[in-house]
Amino acid sequence: MRRQRLAPHALKAGWVALGLVLALALLLAGCNTARPAPAATVEAVSVQAPPPTNTSPPPPTEVPPSPTPTLGNSQDGRPLAARVNGQPIFLDVYEKQVTQFEQALTQEGLKLEGEEGKAQLTQIRESVLSGLIKQALIEQAAKADGVTITDEEVEATVLKSITQGQGQQAFDQWLTDNNLTLDEFRATQRTELLTGKMIEHVTTSVPNTAEQVHARHIRTSDAAKAQALLDQLKAGANFADLARQASEDTATAANGGDLGWFPHDAPLMPPQVLDAAFALQAGEISQAVKNDLGYDIIKVEAREADRPLTPEMHLYARQRAFEAWLNDQVARATVERYVNQ
Repeated sequence: MRRQRLAPHALKAGWVALGLVLALALLLAGCNTARPAPAATVEAVSVQAPPPTNTSPPPPTEVPPSPTPTLGNSQDGRPLAARVNGQPIFLDVYEKQVTQFEQALTQEGLKLEGEEGKAQLTQIRESVLSGLIKQALIEQAAKADGVTITDEEVEATVLKSITQGQGQQAFDQWLTDNNLTLDEFRATQRTELLTGKMIEHVTTSVPNTAEQVHARHIRTSDAAKAQALLDQLKAGANFADLARQASEDTATAANGGDLGWFPHDAPLMPPQVLDAAFALQAGEISQAVKNDLGYDIIKVEAREADRPLTPEMHLYARQRAFEAWLNDQVARATVERYVNQ
């Protein structure tokens, strides 16, 4: 995905307090990149009969429909969408969430029709199922580690939702409009609270310091212009003044191309720019660095081996740590899927 901005301060500070509505974010995580199923995943597929061993032609018959996976069932016969380490994900729960996502996207004006619409629907279904699988793994890990949510904590969040809204009547109408029961809303709140606690539990040891550089940059979309700017810098032009005059990055040009302090894994920055910045010592200027956004000339003003991260960067580091932990849970899980996407 093409990065829209370069400055690290453009990172949204929220990540919604490390867990709020992450349950929904997990459902959307599959939209970022299409990944192959992990090796431990067991796909439920139907088995076709082997071809006949005799050589005589078979009698004419109707062509049977393409085989589809047979839905799994729980012990009480309730159809399943998947099993995660033996834990059921019920088909009706999966289908309801798919419907809710489709309705929400339709209300936002997204057209789910034609070939492109079909592809988006397929991605929605995969994202929902992937999110439910991750949710189950978070719940299993929480149980193993003794991380729990009390009924009182859930009710407190429900009450907060009511009081911060327009009262009980408006809340009830919101549930109706969103095809949710109160128990389903409580379950959503429990999932969000549990995910938040697990994030805290998993990322508590993530350091809040890292090697960082303080840098400026000048960006242009034209290679010849980049070389001309380099020539001016070599002739003694002031980097900040030149950035104000010539940089095409409107987010940083006014402040002399100042990118502030950032670590080597800063989000929103092209990797070529990060690599170039960390290859420089204080006071040095790079060559023109080609990347998806154009050509960047970088000047490092200072660098520190162990500088405190900003709150936004620390949140990002914790997010990455939690995602790595969750991906490991997925890779080691036994997942049986019973639905076609």
